[in-house]
Amino acid sequence: MKGSRCLHGAAAILLALVFVAPMAAQADNTGLVEGKANVQLIFKMGTIENGQKSQMKSYRLVVAEGPVGSKLLVGQRVPFPGDEGSIVYQNVGFATEARVWMVDKNTIKVVADIEDSRVVDGLDGNPPSVETRQLTVSAVLTEGVGLELTRVDGVADISGYVELEAKVLR
Repeated sequence: MKGSRCLHGAAAILLALVFVAPMAAQADNTGLVEGKANVQLIFKMGTIENGQKSQMKSYRLVVAEGPVGSKLLVGQRVPFPGDEGSIVYQNVGFATEARVWMVDKNTIKVVADIEDSRVVDGLDGNPPSVETRQLTVSAVLTEGVGLELTRVDGVADISGYVELEAKVLR
């Protein structure tokens, strides 16, 4: 009797996996299948002078919905003097790691780590240094509408911003 109940329980689980799981993956009322959307993230960075934004660069990255995400590193590995005459290489440029989730048809939640860095010449014979801006963000975006994630005033005498826009690739 116990073996029969165990067999029936296993059969019920198998039926659930075969029939219920595919139905759960079907499109909901948004028209998108959960975990199946690709979202293009557009990172925009620039300066601000007299209250006006001037975009300096942008990067695009496609991210599949879900916990895995995508990663982008654009720049150079720059040599710097290390201890005892050694050379140490450091990534300089733009780097991001991002994950996205569809909240509804036009609303996207983004979780991202963003870094933008550049080499700054050393003064008075000192070696160059790396100026870095890092941002960890969790934000909800409306598709096609840019959102200013941060605005920095007066860093290195330059005011700037980081903006993010998301587009669902249908």
